[in-house]
Amino acid sequence: MAAAAQQAPADKAPRKKNQTAPEKADIGTKVSRPVGIGIMAVLLCLALVIGNGRALSKATPKAFLSQGEVASILEDRVKSAKNAETVARRAGIDESYFTAVEETAKQLQDARSARAVSRADQELSGAVGDMTGAAADGLDANDAALLTGAMDTFNDAGNLLRFEARAFNEKAEKAEKVYDGLLLKGLFSRPDVYEGI
Repeated sequence: MAAAAQQAPADKAPRKKNQTAPEKADIGTKVSRPVGIGIMAVLLCLALVIGNGRALSKATPKAFLSQGEVASILEDRVKSAKNAETVARRAGIDESYFTAVEETAKQLQDARSARAVSRADQELSGAVGDMTGAAADGLDANDAALLTGAMDTFNDAGNLLRFEARAFNEKAEKAEKVYDGLLLKGLFSRPDVYEGI
């Protein structure tokens, strides 16, 4: 009886060590070597683009208009330019001076990047300077004092704007260094900077 218990049934014969398991059915299609290399190259390029984008995004400061008091300073700048225009109109100078101030003030209000703000602000400064220079001789002492007060406010806002612009450009310089070091920088836009500082 013990001998019978030791014998294994014929259908459960032990497998030999060299014998392999039956091959599983091929579920997917086999990929050729060139296709596999192509897929790997595409994935590598994609990873490179994503990595470059993340590095640039980390180094780039938040939008200039979102920084500090920039939006409020721009409002003050435009408002004081319009106040100066109101006083300068009393001098009876040519309408083209006022048109230039109004157009450049609108450009400054519509600017959304540091670069656009810097260009519009420079144009507004030129237009306001031309207007006040032309109006200076045609105003009485009281109006001249009002114009001076409006120009002081305009210039103070300009100084504050340049202070914010310098702080922004310090961060933007770091982003530019990252941008210059990117392998695929042609795929990304150059970091925004405030010009003329």
